[in-house]
Amino acid sequence: MALWKKVYGFAIHLSIEVRKNGDPSPGVVYCVPMNRKALMPGFAIKAIALDEENRLPLVVLREEKSGRTVPIRIGPFEASAIIVEMEGVRPPRPLTHDLLADFFRRHRFTMEYLYIYALHEESYLAKIRYRRRFRTYETEVRPSDGLALALRLGAPILMDPALLESDG
Repeated sequence: MALWKKVYGFAIHLSIEVRKNGDPSPGVVYCVPMNRKALMPGFAIKAIALDEENRLPLVVLREEKSGRTVPIRIGPFEASAIIVEMEGVRPPRPLTHDLLADFFRRHRFTMEYLYIYALHEESYLAKIRYRRRFRTYETEVRPSDGLALALRLGAPILMDPALLESDG
């Protein structure tokens, strides 16, 4: 028999074996982090800049603990959506990311985090993790869209530590 219980952000796994005579043997307890959030460095959006080489926007992320920065190329429309939210500008009609954030709130979805997990052909790959009640979902997104949504919903931005090591 195995039991799982949530305690202080960890999943506690208790395994109990039953002996042939029916007595339970001493259980084995494993503590496993419940999600990647406990293991990944957190980031904040520091700035939007222009890449000098190709004149396309970059979002500059800053690691909260070390202050290290990571530039990520994004499109001009996503840059506008991020800037609008960072500056607190309210357009007369909602932008696409505003609609999605409103959908999340209205239907009681919670965005747990944006997770930037790989670099493929000079483009970062990302997923958002969100939940509704007891169900959890992960969806592949462009990092720029994930950043715009995370900013609107107040969700943490996480990055795989291996990306920081390979970036150095």
